[in-house]
Amino acid sequence: MNRFLFKEILKELLSNKVNLIFMLLALTFSLTALNTIYALGKSAEKQVLDTLANLNFGKDALLILAGGSRVMGLSITRSDTLKLEDVSAIERLSQVKMVSPFTGGVVEVSYRGKAEKLRVDGVLPIYLEANNWKVERGRFFTEAEAEHLEKVAVLGFDLIKKLGMKNPVGEKIRIQDQYYTILGVLEKKGSLGHYPFDERIFVPLKTAQRRIFNQDFIRGVKVLLFEGGDLKTAVEEVRSILRFRHRLYGIAPDDFRIITPDMAVARFTATSRTLSLFLLSIALISLVISGVIIMNLMTASVEEKAGIIALRIAVGATPRQIIYHYLYTALIIAILSGIIGWIASLIIMKILTLITPLKPLFSWGTFLLSLAFSSLTCISFSLFPAIRASRIDPAILLKGL
Repeated sequence: MNRFLFKEILKELLSNKVNLIFMLLALTFSLTALNTIYALGKSAEKQVLDTLANLNFGKDALLILAGGSRVMGLSITRSDTLKLEDVSAIERLSQVKMVSPFTGGVVEVSYRGKAEKLRVDGVLPIYLEANNWKVERGRFFTEAEAEHLEKVAVLGFDLIKKLGMKNPVGEKIRIQDQYYTILGVLEKKGSLGHYPFDERIFVPLKTAQRRIFNQDFIRGVKVLLFEGGDLKTAVEEVRSILRFRHRLYGIAPDDFRIITPDMAVARFTATSRTLSLFLLSIALISLVISGVIIMNLMTASVEEKAGIIALRIAVGATPRQIIYHYLYTALIIAILSGIIGWIASLIIMKILTLITPLKPLFSWGTFLLSLAFSSLTCISFSLFPAIRASRIDPAILLKGL
């Protein structure tokens, strides 16, 4: 496109500012939605990945949960067969660096007359290292306290406010009609889906088993492998050991679940991906509607300027030149709409960052993709009015004489 043609197109667009504004708005709204939704979807996925990494659940880790089921659904088998003896057997595998068993449940917890239903987890002191967690104030319980079933507890960060505490270390809370001394408060960890880690109480594993839940089994175990270990092989080895120990033969279903990082990511991003795809579909539909609007406006513009187009044809303009003229016009509209839409989406992303925990991700790839969609839509729906313009009969000039 030469400079003269570019000036002519701009002059023509500015000659009908109302049409230009409507064409720009039609595309801008759709592209803004497309950019924002895509950025939010990527942000949600990154948040899950960052949280899993923060919990030390990367490529060298796996999680074993009691009870057979699909990933993290309700158990379809017995869920009381996973024992500490199983943990010891897994710990002896050559690839295994560390194991951290746990059990837990929701029970009534009270502090100074204020009662709440809270998650209480029984863990070992190694739990902090296995989950890359640190104590914010106070301390965690020791191996000796865990072995002697001491009634001690460590709180998740958000429980200080939830229970109305000021200086929790040294205070006592009531769990299942027994008082526990608070040793410390963990650093803030955040949430993963509907799992708020900072609203949990941690007590020694055996204390939880015997004093709170009255059980001899555990709910799960986190396994960390040595760096560079073969996760797939480790999963098969763990599965073989547990099936042998639980006397599961032939087609008998597993009475446990082994969760890998890939499975966890898929589980926690499934909902956000479905929602993002649904919203993206709506945005794409609105983009098609925008294209129809542009086609109608350009068709009206062709009819309005039929005399000028006929004059161009009369003085030597070819049908191809007329078609290119309107396709270049559509391309300019697409580029302008793409830039405006991207700027608008950046503003929305900034506002969302300020008022919500979401952190939409900037991506030049998204910008180029939205620009490509914008151009494709504009050019596709401008082709009909462009062809129509190229077929105008110069003889209509005689009607004005």
